[in-house]
Order: sequence, then structure tokens, then C-alpha cells
Amino acid sequence: MKKIKYVKLLFAVSAASMLSISCTKEFIDPTKPSVETVAKDVNGLMNLAAGMHSRYSLGRQSPLYNSMVGGGYAVLAFKTPNAGNISEAEIETGLAGLPKGNSMVTSLWRECNLLKTESETILDNVNVALVPGDKSGLLTYASIFYALSVGTLCQFYEKVPLKTELNATFSDRATALAKVVSILEAADAELAINAPSTKFLGKMPAGLDIKNTVKALLARFYNMHSMASGTYLASSGTKAITYATAASATIKSEFRFTGTTRNEVAFLATTVFLHIDSSLGLKNGLAVTPFYSVDPRSGYYISNSGGSLFVKGFLTTTTTSIPLYLPGEMQLIIAENQARQGVFLAAKTALDAVRTKTTDAYGIGANQPAYTGTLDAPSLLTDIYKQRRLELFMSGMELEDSRRFNRNGPLSPNKERNRNFYPYPNAETDNNPNTPADPEI
Repeated sequence: MKKIKYVKLLFAVSAASMLSISCTKEFIDPTKPSVETVAKDVNGLMNLAAGMHSRYSLGRQSPLYNSMVGGGYAVLAFKTPNAGNISEAEIETGLAGLPKGNSMVTSLWRECNLLKTESETILDNVNVALVPGDKSGLLTYASIFYALSVGTLCQFYEKVPLKTELNATFSDRATALAKVVSILEAADAELAINAPSTKFLGKMPAGLDIKNTVKALLARFYNMHSMASGTYLASSGTKAITYATAASATIKSEFRFTGTTRNEVAFLATTVFLHIDSSLGLKNGLAVTPFYSVDPRSGYYISNSGGSLFVKGFLTTTTTSIPLYLPGEMQLIIAENQARQGVFLAAKTALDAVRTKTTDAYGIGANQPAYTGTLDAPSLLTDIYKQRRLELFMSGMELEDSRRFNRNGPLSPNKERNRNFYPYPNAETDNNPNTPADPEI
């Protein structure tokens, strides 16, 4: 990963300026002030915090777009309607046909690493804030975007750099996720003492509920950490249950968009990527035909009009909000870890909370009967995976889920994903001799 310098202040991040970032040994980002300037006062840090929100959520180069769309392609849920969209077509092909120079692979890597460095700038200089509420806001907001950046990298890349330096070494996913949850736990502890100030909240984009986002991300990344080494770690699974239980099921935390800061995923839907079918890409016996009439979540996310599929859900318009987490995700985290720990009745209770719900804070209903399958880990986990795919469609977590639940890999004749991890982009490999070898697929 490159050492990042910021050379110019600009808060309205545009896709064009993002793509102009140099791919030399040092990224030079013309959209941010120098670290020395930012670190001097609390207002500079707050402006940088607001900019992180934009970097993560706006534009085709953003981690939000590339994780949501990349996750769908990874589990064979999307197709590319126009061969001219080369990057998406390569992501759809996957396997050895996904080149290191692919722009989605490159953008996801670059933007997440820039975002990580921005969050570290705030965390390293947070004591500049003398008002407790200002400090709390900065620390917790930076922790959220540190978690989103490193956590996203962990979902798509086999190893990630945790230090911002030239020729950085790489850490395995278990180590990276341990760092993520440690930072989030510090944020959670800070929030228990000091709430973010009115001044801080007034400078941030509306929509993100800091307290519940921290708890939800702790649940998500402890859940990922529990299986990151390949063997279930019950201590992390128990923490995942604790934080999933604590995250509100009624308070929304979401990225909001306007006519000038549009939902880019919605803007490019149907013209750049299309859904494969109304089963949301489920395969190998997990889908029921006709799926659209069986599970209303298919109808929530996809409109089936005269046999033509159109996106709905959080992509209905370019001003539709995208949630940071869904209530159903939290229940399914509880169900998954109870099942892995052999507490099958508790796992079924949490699973049924999703299967039988008629609605939630976002209007997502399942209307399915309670689980009647075998009360053992393999059976429960199979249905939990299915419910995650239905409940969390286009969440960006599909590739991670497919690996964690040991679904059929890319070389299987009945494959359910087309890669295990992305290759490292050329910009990294060419400039960092410590970049690991690319995963085979």
C-alpha cells in the first residue's frame, strides 16, 4: 500500500477527481488537505471526517458501488447487458479471466486504502479536540470508516496491509479483522462515556446513526473473524451475538443521497449490470421456481414486470438511501453463531425471527413458515446462508458469505462463486515488492 499525501482541500468528491489519483509509489490525492494541515485543529479533522463519508459512498469508483456490485457478480447473481462495460464483464467472468488491471479491482483497493489512511489521520490526531463530544464524534466516526475500509478489503482480498508506509507488509484476514474489532470496541467504549457533540453531528452528512452502526459493525466483523482462520472461534462468535443483540432493529443507519450526490448503484443498475433471475442468483437446490411468487424478498429487491427484471429495494431511484446494516443481518448473525456453537433451539429462534417476519424498519418481509428442518449445524447453516442471500441482497457480503459457509467454489462443476479472492491490482504489485502472490482464483 502506498504512503498517501493530501495536497489540496476539496470536500465535494467527484468521480473524475478520484480516478485521477496517481498510481505511482505514493498516491497523491488532490481532494484532501495535507496531514499537517488537517491535524492542526478540530475543524480540519471534522472536514476530513465528512469527506470520508463521500469517499465511501459516492461515485462509480466508491467502495460502496464496487462492493455491492462486485459481491453480486461474485456469486453469479448479475450479468452484464453491454459488453462495452469491460470492467463489470471481467468481474462477471471471474476465474483466471479477471485481470489485475481491472478498474473495479483497482478502485476498490485504492479507495479503501485511502479511506483507511484518512481514518488513521483522525485517530492519530484526535486529541486535538479538547471538547469531549467533539473528540467522541471524531474517534467513533473514524473508527466506523476504518472498519468499513479494512473490513471491505478483507472480504475481497486474501491479505491486506495494515500499515501506511512504502513497501508495506501484508497481514492475513484474521489479524486485520482483529484490528478492526479492537478499534470498534474502543469507539463503543467512548460512546458509553461521551456522546458526539451537536457541533460534530452538524458537520456530518445526515443518516448515519453512530452508536448503532458501531454495534452492528462489531457484530458483522466479529462474525467474520470467527471463521477467518478456517476454524470456528467461539469467543469471537459470542461477541458477535452480544453486539448483534445490542444493535437497534428500529433505528435506521443509512447512506442518504440527493440530486447532486446520487446513488450511483441505482444510476447504473440495468444499464451496466442486471440481475440474473428472480431467485437472486441462488443455486443448487436453494431456489424455488417460480421464486418471485414464493418469497416476497424477491419482489422487494426485483420488479418482475412482463418477464423483465428491474431493480427495486435500495436502488429504486438515485436518491434512495442504502442502509449500513439491516435488522435481519443481526438476527442471522445470532442464528449462525448459535448454530456453530451447537445451541440449536436458540439458532432456530433467531432464524425464525427472519423467516416469519412480515416487515421490518425497511419494509422487508419474508412471510415464510418457521424452520422445520433438522436441528443440527449443517442443516441450520444451510438455511441461514439461504436467508442471508435473500435478506441481504446486494449487501457486498456475498463473497465472504459464500466462503464462510463453504459453498461450492469456483472450480466445482456446480460452482456458486466465480472467485475466492480478487487479484491484487497492478498499481500495488508493480510498486510494492512485499505484495503477496495472487490467489489462484
